[in-house]
Amino acid sequence: MKRLLTLILGLQAFSPQSPAQTLKPDQLKEDLGIFRDALERFHPEMYRYTDESGFQVVFSDIERQLDRPMDQLEFYQTMRPALAALKDGHIKWIIQGEDQHYGAFASGLFPLQLHFEAEKVKVLAHFGDENVPVLAEVVSINGRPIASIKDAIWKRLSFGDGDSDGGKRFQLNRYFSALHAFEYGLNDSYEVELLHDGKLQTWKGNGVEKDQIEANFKTEDTPFSFRMTNGWTGIMKINRFFSYKHEPDFKRFLRNSFKSLEEENICNLILDLRGNEGGFEKLGIELYRYLAQDQFEYYDYVTTRRNQKTDYPSHTSKIFRMLNSFSKEKDGVFRFTKAPGLKTYKSHKNRFDGNLIVLLDGQSFSVTTELSARVQADGRAHFVGEETAGGAEVNSSGFFTIVTLPHSKIDLGIPRLGFHMANLNPAMPRDRGILPNHPIVPTAADIVNGKDPVMEKALELVVRPNH
Repeated sequence: MKRLLTLILGLQAFSPQSPAQTLKPDQLKEDLGIFRDALERFHPEMYRYTDESGFQVVFSDIERQLDRPMDQLEFYQTMRPALAALKDGHIKWIIQGEDQHYGAFASGLFPLQLHFEAEKVKVLAHFGDENVPVLAEVVSINGRPIASIKDAIWKRLSFGDGDSDGGKRFQLNRYFSALHAFEYGLNDSYEVELLHDGKLQTWKGNGVEKDQIEANFKTEDTPFSFRMTNGWTGIMKINRFFSYKHEPDFKRFLRNSFKSLEEENICNLILDLRGNEGGFEKLGIELYRYLAQDQFEYYDYVTTRRNQKTDYPSHTSKIFRMLNSFSKEKDGVFRFTKAPGLKTYKSHKNRFDGNLIVLLDGQSFSVTTELSARVQADGRAHFVGEETAGGAEVNSSGFFTIVTLPHSKIDLGIPRLGFHMANLNPAMPRDRGILPNHPIVPTAADIVNGKDPVMEKALELVVRPNH
């Protein structure tokens, strides 16, 4: 799913709007109108978390602000409350030709890596090579209290479905420098008030390059792995539900891993889904066939919107438009009939019947959350870690329609399918992510000291074999 969006954006011909070029109020309002029309036409679950009257308030407030000329970045930021109101972590709002997270900001960015805990914000490191008091508590940045900075940024965050805090906390920790730039602009230097060893002190430093920041965040090259530990526990790490042609085949990986579990008579499986933002729906379903204790249904139904033509340019893949032509209306809802997961599945013969422990965090999203919802609804596992970014009941993703606003040249990527999970526990919160029954949020000290309290808790939950 994510690769599809990247391909579409990469293939589009564009003439980027200069961030400093001024847009007139009538141009801004026209872009706002197209933005709203596109959401209403194409998004399958637009009013799921914020109703139509709530959106009217948001759009009216935005329109009132468009009474003066703005540049591209000002308009980008002004529109973000509408994205936050949608509460859909898959929505894309990208300045055309620029980085999805940083926009046009490439240098002069806030230089410290911070970690937002429940009540405090701690320093983890400097993104370059300057000295900084590690684990010092942040009090203010350039004279602004850190609490007010967090509040201002938090209300515009959009990575997470519904009222999930997990995805927003991940987004804040991972992209704080970019978010700070959008909210407050760039500075030649930054002055940070810190509380360290019980004393207030001021740290000053220059901004850093985007590439310096990104170099501090390692990506997992291996899509999935499996290993044994302590003689009775298997640990399966799945970083993404897809693999490239040069990488191992996912189905073969599952077949070999679960064969090993069976042959070795392993009674515990730790399924580590932290950092997994998703992939292909059918691979999540295939994994659950090895975990399900009986036959099961995966999706209840999948919502969509009819194929439509617009007066403004929009791009939707031909494959989706063809598949969507088979969609049907039922009970007032337009339903996509060609998605995987709409039948009854049987579990594999060599399924794992033992003690299952699933590890989650605020980056666990999309297909990962769907799988976790199925596991949780069936009471199949212990869940350890943090709330997922994805919604427990519905995931809006799949194919995308891309609309480029004509004046501001900002791309709006709208997911076209709403995947509704089947047979959920009525007690499961419908507006949140998956809430682990063993909630553990790593602290700044854990990160600095290389500790993994989530895995430590998982290993406490394993059971020893009877023999």
